[in-house]
Amino acid sequence: MAFGGNRGFQRGGGNRGGGFGGRPRFNGPREMHKIKCSECGQEAEVPFKPIEGRPVYCKDCFAKKRDSGDAKPFKREEKSEEVEEEY
Repeated sequence: MAFGGNRGFQRGGGNRGGGFGGRPRFNGPREMHKIKCSECGQEAEVPFKPIEGRPVYCKDCFAKKRDSGDAKPFKREEKSEEVEEEY
């Protein structure tokens, strides 16, 4: 029998979405959200829901901040829940 035989192996991840580790594909249109740029005040649209209290930038200001190295990655606040362990 040849390597792989009839074991159901398929190139591209089979029915798991193929390529890129089987992540789901989002081929449909993305929901856009209107924002006012925190830097220049220009109205723009972004493909994510802005988080209150966090600055949101238009495409041009975001590119300037990214290129200058001034952009800081967003870190979600971790919920500190105490978990009791049972033995």
